[in-house]
Amino acid sequence: MDSKSRGKSRLNRSILTLVSFFGLVLFYLTWYLYTRGLTGADSPGCRIVYMGPSYARITAFDESHTKFASKYSLYLYREQGRDPLPDENEGFKHLGGIPILFIPGNAGSYRQVRSIAAETSDIYFDHYLDQPDGLNPNAKNYDFFTADFNEDFTAFHGRTLLDQAEYLNEAIKFILGLYANSEHPPRSVVVLGHSMGGVVSRVMVSLPNYIPDSINTIITLASPHAAAPLTFDGDILKIYSAVDRFWFQGYDNKETDNTIAKIAKERLSKISLISITGGLLDSILPADYTTLGYLVPPTNGFTVYTTGIPGVWTPIDHLAIVWCAQLRRRVSNALLEIANFDSPDKTYSLEKRMEIMRKNFLSGFEDYTSQDKVAYDKPADHILLKADSQQINFVQEGQKLKVTPGKMPSPLNVFRLPSPKVSKVQFSLLSSMDIGELKSDNNEGYTQPTLLLCNTMDAIKEDANIIDFTNKETTEIVMFKCIDVRDDSNMIPRSAVGTYSLSESSIGGDKSPFYAIQYNSTILKQYDTVIVTGSLGMESNDNENFLLAELSDYNSSQFNIHEDLFSLMTRGAKFSLPLDKPLSMNIKIPGAWSSILAYKLKVSWPEDRETTEYIPVFRTFIRQWSNEPYEVKWHVNIEANNQVLLNMHGIAPYTPFKVKSKEEYGLNIEIWTDSIPDKSLTTIRLRIDLLNSLRLLVLRYRLATISFCVSIILLALVFQVKHYKETNKFPTFLYGLSCICSPWVFGSILFTLSILTPIMSIKPLQKFLNVIDPVVLQDSNEINLSLTDEFKLNSFFLGLEEKSLWFIGPVFFVMGLGIVSLTFYSLLVAGNVIASISRVLLKRLKLSQTEKKQPNPGKLWANRRIIGVLFVLLVIPIYMPYQFAYVVSCIIQSIQVIKILVADKTNKSILNYHLSLLMLMLWVLPINVPILVVFVHNMTINWTTPFSSHHNFLAILPVILLMERYSNSRTLPKMSQTKYKVTQAFLAYYVFYCLVYGIRHTYWIHHLFNLLCCWLLVLHYDAQDDTSDHVQ
Repeated sequence: MDSKSRGKSRLNRSILTLVSFFGLVLFYLTWYLYTRGLTGADSPGCRIVYMGPSYARITAFDESHTKFASKYSLYLYREQGRDPLPDENEGFKHLGGIPILFIPGNAGSYRQVRSIAAETSDIYFDHYLDQPDGLNPNAKNYDFFTADFNEDFTAFHGRTLLDQAEYLNEAIKFILGLYANSEHPPRSVVVLGHSMGGVVSRVMVSLPNYIPDSINTIITLASPHAAAPLTFDGDILKIYSAVDRFWFQGYDNKETDNTIAKIAKERLSKISLISITGGLLDSILPADYTTLGYLVPPTNGFTVYTTGIPGVWTPIDHLAIVWCAQLRRRVSNALLEIANFDSPDKTYSLEKRMEIMRKNFLSGFEDYTSQDKVAYDKPADHILLKADSQQINFVQEGQKLKVTPGKMPSPLNVFRLPSPKVSKVQFSLLSSMDIGELKSDNNEGYTQPTLLLCNTMDAIKEDANIIDFTNKETTEIVMFKCIDVRDDSNMIPRSAVGTYSLSESSIGGDKSPFYAIQYNSTILKQYDTVIVTGSLGMESNDNENFLLAELSDYNSSQFNIHEDLFSLMTRGAKFSLPLDKPLSMNIKIPGAWSSILAYKLKVSWPEDRETTEYIPVFRTFIRQWSNEPYEVKWHVNIEANNQVLLNMHGIAPYTPFKVKSKEEYGLNIEIWTDSIPDKSLTTIRLRIDLLNSLRLLVLRYRLATISFCVSIILLALVFQVKHYKETNKFPTFLYGLSCICSPWVFGSILFTLSILTPIMSIKPLQKFLNVIDPVVLQDSNEINLSLTDEFKLNSFFLGLEEKSLWFIGPVFFVMGLGIVSLTFYSLLVAGNVIASISRVLLKRLKLSQTEKKQPNPGKLWANRRIIGVLFVLLVIPIYMPYQFAYVVSCIIQSIQVIKILVADKTNKSILNYHLSLLMLMLWVLPINVPILVVFVHNMTINWTTPFSSHHNFLAILPVILLMERYSNSRTLPKMSQTKYKVTQAFLAYYVFYCLVYGIRHTYWIHHLFNLLCCWLLVLHYDAQDDTSDHVQ
C-alpha cells in the first residue's frame, strides 16, 4: 500500500471514528430524552383504583364447544359484595345482566378486566338500582366475561391471533346460550378489547364462524388498528391486510356483486367501534396506529385521545389504560348509558349509541359533536319567558359580561344576535360553576348560572306555562321563546391561581372543574337572542366563582400563522394578539401537521401586567386540538408556565391519512384569557423543538434500527468483497465501514438518503415500488398502498409525507453507523476474551500428542454434523419453526469465530470473513426471536400451534448448509467477473430492500439473507467443481 493509499485510509478511519462517536451520542441522547419523564399536558395523572375481584372459571366451555379449550379458558368476573356468585355446580341462573366480553392484548391477562368491571358494578348498584331521574331507565348491570389466553403473544404471531378470534366467536355463541332460558335473552354482546385484543375483535367479525349480529358495540383501548406494531411475521401482515379490506368493503358505499363485500356490509352496518388511545405516554405502541378513520365512517365510530376525554385529561400508558380511575369511570358510564335491557341487542340503536359515545368521550368543542347539541336540534319543549325591559342588561357585541358572587349586572343579561347574512359571530361562555336549569320557582337569586337561546315573541297565550320576571311596577314587557341549553356545557380543566396540574380538577380531584360553551353562527342563526341569568349564589362565600360571557365577531377570534413547516423549522413564527382580543381565540398553524415533531410555544405579556389593578378571574389556558383523530390537550395556568411543549398526532409514518389540504391537519391552539382592558398585548412565539422531537422517533422507528444496521453491514460487505476480488485477501469489517466513510461515498449516501424522503411520497413511484415488492408479488392482496384514493399511505422508507424532514434518513444512518461500530467492537472484544480463556483452559488440560493424533476425528465430527443437519431439517416441517434452526446457526457461527480466534496463526482473511458474516447474522437474529418466543411459550402450556410458513425448511436450508460448509473455516472462493457482479448486485438490492421496504416488511430481511446464503453455496460448489475439473 503506497503512502497516498495509507493517508486515504487514515482519513477514512478518522471520519469513521468521528461519525460513529457522533452517532452513538445522538442515539444515547434520543434514548435519554425518551426515558425522561413528561411534563405539562403530557404528564401522567391517573388515580389509584380499588376493587374486590373474583373470577369463576366456566369449565362447561370445553372441547365439545371448541377445539381450543385445552389452551384457552373463559371466566366470569364477579365483584365481591355486588354481583351474585355462581354456585359450585356452575349454575348461571344469576346471570340477569347484559353480557360483555373483555379481550386481553399481547401477553395480557384475563384479570385486567377487573378495574372497569368493578367500576361498572359500583356505579350501577350505587346509582342506577333505584332508577333516579336523569339516568338511563333501561340500564342493567353487565355480566363481564373475560378470556384467559395464557398470556399469548398475539402481536408476534398471526396464527395465534386467528386462534383467539376463532375461539372467541365460539365463546360468544356459548355465552349467549347461557341466557337462553331468561325472559329476554340477548342476541349480542358488547366487546371491550385492550391492545391487540381490539384487533382480535375486528378479526372476529370477518371469520366464517362469526354469528350474525352477535356483536354490535366494540370499545378498544390502545389497539393498533391502522398498522401492525411489529412486522417480524408475514402472517400478521396478511391478516391486517385481509381484515382491513373486509372492513373497508363493509362501509364502502359502492354497489358490488362481490359476495364477501355483501357479507361485510351485513355484518358491519350496525356495529359501533370506538378507539381510545392513551397518547404520548404509551411507550409500547405508537398512538398513531390506533386511528381508524380510514376504515370506519363517522356514523359508526371514531378515535379519541384520553387527554381530551372530559374529566380524564391525562395521557395514559399502555397498561394503565385498563385501570386508570378517571378513564374507567367514563367507560363504565358510557356502557350503562348505551344499555337497553328491553332490546334484544341489549343496547340502543346505532345512532343513539354514537350520540352517547360522543358525549362521553369527546370534549364537546368538535364540529363532529354539533349534531348532539340541544341548540342544534331545537327541541319542541320551550321555555316561555316574560321579562321587564327595565331588568334587562343588553350586552353589546365585543363586550364581556362578567358575573362574580353577589355582583350581577341584571337578572337578565341579553346578547342580541345579528343576522347571519350581516356578520358571523361566536358566543363563548366560561364559568366556574356548572350551567343550571331555569325554573319558575327560583327566579329570585339563582345559585347557578343559566343559559338560554331565544327568539323574541310578540305575544304569549295566557294559559301557557310562563316564567315571569315581571312585577306590578313593570311598564314594558318583553317576551321570549327559549330553550335551556345547559346540557351543551362542556366540562374543562380548572385554570386558576394555585392550579398546577390537570389532575387537580379531573374526576376524583380535590378541585372543581370549569365549564364552557361555544356556539358559532351555524347554530346561532336559528335564534335572535342569548340570555344569561343567575347570580352564582348571593349567599356564597366562595369568592373564586365567576362567569364570563361574550359575543364576538367570528373573524376577530380566528387567526392564522401562515409559516410552513420549513419556516417553522428554520426561523419559527411570531404573532401578536390584538388589544381587544375576545374571551377565546383560535390560532391555526397550517404548517404544523407532523406527528414526529415537537413544538415549543411561548406566550409573553407586557411588562406592566403585574402592576395593573385589574385582577383576572381565571388564569389563561390553552386548548390544543386537531381533528381526525380527535385529539385535545389542555395547558392550564399559562401565567405560571409561559413556555409550553406541544406534541400532536397528525400525519404519521405508515398510517393512512385522508387526502385533503395539509392545512386541515394543522395544529390549532385556542387561547382563553381574561385580558386586561386596552393593555394586554400578548405575543406568541412558536418554533420546532428539534431536541424534544428526537424522543418522538423512538416508537415510530424502533424497527428502523434493524433495517438501517443490516443495510450498513451489507454496504461494508460490498466494499470487503470488492477488496477481496482485487487482492484475494478479505479485509477486516472496519475496512468496509471506513470505505463507507470515505468523503465521496459518505456524501453520496447522505445525499441519496436525503432525497429518498421527498421522492418516496410521490404516488406514481409508490405504485411502481408496490408492484416490484416481492411480498406483493407473492400475494397481490398485500399491498403497500391505501385501499381507496380518498386516503394516502406512505409505506416506503421512513413513511414521511414531510419533504422538509429530508434529514431524518441521514440522522438514522449516522446513528446506525455508530451502533454497528459498537456492535463490532463489542463482538471482537467478547470473542478475544472467550478465545483467551479457551486457550488457557486447553493448555491446562495438557493434551498428549497421542490424544491430538487420534485417527480421523474430523470424520467423526463430520458425521455428527450431517446427522444434526438432517435432524433439524426433519423436525422443522413437523414441529419446530425454522427460527429455532436460525438461532442454532447463529450459535454455530459464533463458535466458529471463537475457534478461529483460538487458532492464533489462522489466516486473517478467514477471521475477517466469518466475523463479518456473524455481524450480519446477529442483526438478522432479532427478526427471528419473536416467533421463537411464541413457540417456547406454547411448549410451556403444552400446546402445538400450526406455524404455517414457519415450518418451511427451505427458509433455513441454505443457512444450515452454509454453516456446515464453514465448519472447516472456509472463506469466500475466488469469483469470476460475472459471479462477482452478481454478488455485488444482490448485496446492493439487499441494501435497497432494507431501506425502502425493510421497516414495514422486516420479516423479508431474513428471507433475503437466506437467498444470500444460497448464492454463497452456489459460489462454493462452483469453485469446488472448477477445482475438480482442473485436477482432472
